[in-house]
Amino acid sequence: MLNVFFISLKKIIMKKTILTSIMTFIFLLNVNAQQWIENNSCNKKASEIVNEAITSLSNLEHLMAIGMAKAALVVDKDCECAKLVIAAAASNNADWGSRDDKLKEINLKKLSEVEKAWYSLLSTPNDKFNESAGKALYNHPNSPLINWINARQDMDLNKAFAEKYPSLASGAYNTIAYAFAREGDFDSAYKALDYSLRLHEGPNALDSRAEIAVMEGDYQKAFNNQLKAFDYAPFASPYQPKLVTYSRNLNKEKLIKNLKEAQTNVQDAIENQDLEEWKKYISEDMMVTSGDSSLSEFYLQTEEQFLEKRNFTWDSFDLRDIEVDFSPDMNTAVLRFYANGAYTFNETNEKVEYSTRASAVWISTGSGWKMVHANWAPFGGSGIPE
Repeated sequence: MLNVFFISLKKIIMKKTILTSIMTFIFLLNVNAQQWIENNSCNKKASEIVNEAITSLSNLEHLMAIGMAKAALVVDKDCECAKLVIAAAASNNADWGSRDDKLKEINLKKLSEVEKAWYSLLSTPNDKFNESAGKALYNHPNSPLINWINARQDMDLNKAFAEKYPSLASGAYNTIAYAFAREGDFDSAYKALDYSLRLHEGPNALDSRAEIAVMEGDYQKAFNNQLKAFDYAPFASPYQPKLVTYSRNLNKEKLIKNLKEAQTNVQDAIENQDLEEWKKYISEDMMVTSGDSSLSEFYLQTEEQFLEKRNFTWDSFDLRDIEVDFSPDMNTAVLRFYANGAYTFNETNEKVEYSTRASAVWISTGSGWKMVHANWAPFGGSGIPE
């Protein structure tokens, strides 16, 4: 039955029936029957912990993996496998990564053969990694760890991994879920993630459920699942940024309304030279850059410039047709709009019809949305005088 499941992801009816059968079979197994590295450099208790650490690593929960690895070292200070986990979670960036330094702390003489293979792969440059991983798999064809390293995001290899190592397949089912979602089979995607969570209760599968909900267009489901992932450890959580993104998408219409009102309030403050009102919408950490409809050079909007005496008086000034676009992370908004009005020169009493098109950039900050850039240009009429 396991082999049948992996013939084709594209047969939707077969997928749903057989996927259920697989998991029925899996949970008849002893989930502790398989370990990532059975013969490792740690004592029995530390070995149990470090195998859990690798499970977290395979589910992209690196911070949790590091915590478990350090716990294993408390139990057994000579648990070299725990040090391998910590090195694997570190960056191999040649300029600033610390992986090489962490690898130097490992006692190679105490490593098992599979651990040595992992150590070698962690020491391999990116451009030679695939070749080295293939050789490691040739030498250790029955190692769950080496098979997982080779699987990466390849669908066929993840299917093969789940078939061969069902009790370690939580990360594989996570990857398979995205394949279902890309086909538009969201029911099967969510089922795959349910299986992943049964094998390993961690935040990454919840984060994946949220991402797949976004693919489905359901931001409420995305927010609910992301909140559960965030709840695992809210402080400095890697799941917080997307939680904000999903929340803002849920409240997008209200956010658009508030930004339109804020843009109008900013322009009223400029027209009336109301500095205190204007400062409500300006960040203290980033000065506003502006390009006036006089088509003069861009400039930084200082308080002194804001209050500078004008040679004209506004008679009227109205914004219209404001459109709001957001960046994908919902942290930046670009407002596009038009303005009509009139002003009179103070000395000559000459009245000028004002008509422009404009755009403004707003960013989300810890103290609310703030305008950081504005640009104006004449459109069917005159801009302001130089």
